[in-house]
Amino acid sequence: MKPSANRASLALLLTVTAIAVPCAAWFVVGWREATQRAHETELAPSRLAGETSTRLAERLRDRLETLRENESKRPFYHYQNFYHDPRGAYEGVAVVPSPLTDGPMDPIIRTYFQLDVWGNFTVPQLNPQAPRELSAEEHAAEDAIRRQLELQAPTFVAVVQQSQQRRVQQLDAQSWAQTVLSSEVYSKLRNPNQPPAPNKPSLEKLQASTKGNVEISTGPLAWHTLPINRVPSLVALRDVQTPYGRAVQGFLISQTSIGDLLKAAPFPARFLPEAGSGNLDAPVRLAGADWHVSVDARVDLAAAGAKARGIRDSFLRIFGWGVTAASIAGLCVVGLVWQTERLARQRSQFAASAAHELRTPLAGLRLYCDMLAEGLGDPSRAGDYARRVADEAERLGRVVANVLGFTRLERGTLKVSLEPGDLAAAVRECVERQRPALEALGAKIEFDVTGTIPEQKFDRDALAQILQNLLDNAEKHTRNAADRTIRVALAPAMSGVELSVSDHGPGVTRKERRRLFRPFARGHHVDAPAGLGLGLTLVRALVRAHRGEIRYADGDGGGARFVVTLPANATF
Repeated sequence: MKPSANRASLALLLTVTAIAVPCAAWFVVGWREATQRAHETELAPSRLAGETSTRLAERLRDRLETLRENESKRPFYHYQNFYHDPRGAYEGVAVVPSPLTDGPMDPIIRTYFQLDVWGNFTVPQLNPQAPRELSAEEHAAEDAIRRQLELQAPTFVAVVQQSQQRRVQQLDAQSWAQTVLSSEVYSKLRNPNQPPAPNKPSLEKLQASTKGNVEISTGPLAWHTLPINRVPSLVALRDVQTPYGRAVQGFLISQTSIGDLLKAAPFPARFLPEAGSGNLDAPVRLAGADWHVSVDARVDLAAAGAKARGIRDSFLRIFGWGVTAASIAGLCVVGLVWQTERLARQRSQFAASAAHELRTPLAGLRLYCDMLAEGLGDPSRAGDYARRVADEAERLGRVVANVLGFTRLERGTLKVSLEPGDLAAAVRECVERQRPALEALGAKIEFDVTGTIPEQKFDRDALAQILQNLLDNAEKHTRNAADRTIRVALAPAMSGVELSVSDHGPGVTRKERRRLFRPFARGHHVDAPAGLGLGLTLVRALVRAHRGEIRYADGDGGGARFVVTLPANATF
């Protein structure tokens, strides 16, 4: 392997290492951080929802427990349509409407109800003897809930349990009789002639049968979950022990009001009767009832998931662009190293080729000059020797001219002086000037002009250098050809004027065509002629300085054909 290839490979290896190690570290650290951020983003709504459900459950439990404790202190007779106030200052028969007739005093209570000792189910809000002012829709709704509760009345008796912590209240015979028969007393006061209810004793008989004070024991309200109209509902029940039997009292919690309380939460929340699962549900710890607050965070979780994916994708995108940019920069560095090495190799080859190209004409010059100076050889051929000296000097001049032209091209100082003139005459003059040297080397040159060539602006010295290089190139590549004819043609074209130089040599392979006009480009076959590889590069530069173009084409009978196109009537 060549030293330059070794250096380029080493540069590539070092560049890959320099890019791969930091990029790998960047990916490990950055991906871990992006994954952690994405994970935290995904968990944030779930964590907030869990905290929200727990906080709502605790607040709701405190609210319901406070309500239950306060309602447990309510006297048993408030659940009746009417009652006799034992603390009243009046004497005789007197009853007043229940304070519950006007509806629940707390908005989360839907309604109060009672199953009395005689099996009658009553709702204080629907007192037929002291009706409230309700619209037809409101009355229908209240009556519907009363009927639904009445259907569950046997269940109330079955589920309510007697508690040891009971409140005992003593009433005298008159107060007890008026309280237990408050509705009958109210009807009697309104209509003295109304007969007593068939399943209840009269007021006088009840008072007569009661001896001494009557003890009424009331248990605390306890939570229960019961189906009301096939929907699990939260109710508070308590039992009341009287001399005439057991009564059940309680109230129904309004799911609508509970829902209104939960609307202030940052997530949609519901109050449900089933055991919760996961961190989005929190139990409302009510004794005797298994309810919980369920938070719906699906929208926020979906948005968090999309945001988390965006965080990961953003890192991968930035990482990809970063690696791509670093790789491009690394490739540019390797390319610069390779290009530097290639140019160094080409310059070394150029120096060797230039030395060879200069040594050959110099050796010829010295040989013929010595022969002329020393009077060696055939004196009659002195003129021939002098011609050889001139040819070698001209050859040496072409080499030097190409080197100087390429130097100006690299420095950007290659310029042409365009002046109007007869292009056909100038080309003919150049061809005739080169003819003796070419024919001395065994080549044959032909020049054809087709049509009328318009007046052009061109640089005569540049034109001479263009033709000299193309003819020299054709002569070199046809030394082993059977037909060494070189044809120079000048003809008008649609885009201007075309000047072509064609030969019958081996031509240029397709692989070599793409680098044909590059500096130091030479054929790689074994019989390729020596040279600097600058002629065609300099030709293209001079043609483009004329605002023209040069291209390669296969000759009609084989060989190479170079076509120079100069623009017509161009203003330079």
